[in-house]
Amino acid sequence: MRIVIITGEASGDMYGSLLASEIHRLSKDAHLAGVGGQAMREAGVDIFLGSGGISVVGIWEAVVRLGRLRKAMNRIKSEIASSRPDLVVLIDYPGMNLRLARFAKRLGLRVMYYVSPQVWAWGRNRIRTVKECVDKMVVILPFEAEIYRREGVDVTYVGHPLIDVVKTGLDRSSFLARYGLDPARRRIALLSGSRRQEIKQHLRPLLGASAILSRKLPDLDFVMVTLPQLERRVKNEIGRSGQAVRVITDLRYEAIAYSDLAIMCSGTVTLEGALLGTPMIVMYRLAPLSWALGRMMVRVPYISLVNLVGREEIVPEFIQGAARAEPLAAEALRILEDEPRRRYMIERLHDVRSQLGQGDATRKAAEIALLLARQ
Repeated sequence: MRIVIITGEASGDMYGSLLASEIHRLSKDAHLAGVGGQAMREAGVDIFLGSGGISVVGIWEAVVRLGRLRKAMNRIKSEIASSRPDLVVLIDYPGMNLRLARFAKRLGLRVMYYVSPQVWAWGRNRIRTVKECVDKMVVILPFEAEIYRREGVDVTYVGHPLIDVVKTGLDRSSFLARYGLDPARRRIALLSGSRRQEIKQHLRPLLGASAILSRKLPDLDFVMVTLPQLERRVKNEIGRSGQAVRVITDLRYEAIAYSDLAIMCSGTVTLEGALLGTPMIVMYRLAPLSWALGRMMVRVPYISLVNLVGREEIVPEFIQGAARAEPLAAEALRILEDEPRRRYMIERLHDVRSQLGQGDATRKAAEIALLLARQ
C-alpha cells in the first residue's frame, strides 16, 4: 500500500508525523512517502522533498518565491505521477495542496484532505475545489464540519490531534531547575513563530516588549520558545538586543505551561497555549502588501484559533501596526496585575479545550486514510 503525504509548514509536519506513526501502527504493509520535515522523516516517511524551502506566509512572500514554489510543485507532481499511490493525503497548505488535489484527481487517484484550509476566513470558493477533487475531508476544528456539509462535501470531524500531544513531561520544579530559573520570579514566554518570515516580523517587537517589562517589573524572567533549526538566528538577535532571554528549543510545552503569561505569534501554538491553560497575548505581522491584500479577503472577527473556537475575544490580539513593543508590554502589564482577568481567561481557555474533542483524533484520521487507500 502506497500513501503520499504532502505538507508545507512546521505544524503540518507535526500532524503528518503523527498520522504516519499511527498508520504504521495500524498497518504493517503501508509505504509512506511525501513532502515534510524532520518529524515526518523520523516517523518513517520517505521524504522526497523537504518542506522547509517551500514554507511561506503571505501573498507577497509567495510571489517573491514563486520560482522555487513552481519548481517544487513540478517535482511533487512528477513523484505522484510516477508512483501512482493508493492515496494522496494533503495537510493544510492550501496554496499548493488544492492544486495538487486537482492534479491527483485528474490522474484518477484517491485524495484525502486532512486539516482544512481556512475557508471560513477567506477563499470560500476553495470549497468548490474541495468538493470536486477531494474524496474525503477530515477536519480538526469543531465548526468546520458544518461548513463543508452545507456544500455537500464528504467530511468527518475527528477532534484536534493536539489533545493527545500537548502534555508536560517534567513537573514545574524540575523544569525550572534544569534551566536555572528562579521559582520565586514570574516568567513570560515569547514565541515568534515557526517560519523565517515570522521570526523577521515578530522577534524585535517581542524583545522590545521584554525590555520595557524588565524595567517596570524587575521580578520577571523571559524565555524564548523556538524550533531547533531557528535557534542560532534567534540567539543572534537576542544577543544584539542585549536582553536577558533564555532560549528553549526542547521542552516547549513546559516553557509555556510554567509561565505566567505568553506573548505569541498567531497560529497552532495558540491552541497549544490554550490546552496548557496559559494566559496569552496574540500578535501577528505581515509584509505591508500581504496585509493590504489580506484585509480585502479575510472575513473573520479574530485571527487567533483560540478566539475563533471560543467565539469571543478570550485573549487580546495585536495585528500589524498594533503589534509593537509598547502596546504589547502595556497589555502584558494589565494581565499580570489583574488577577480576576487572568482567572477568567484561564477558565475560558479550559472551555476551548473542551470543544476540541475527546482525544484519538490521529487514530481516527489514520483509520479513514487506510480505508480510502484500500478501496
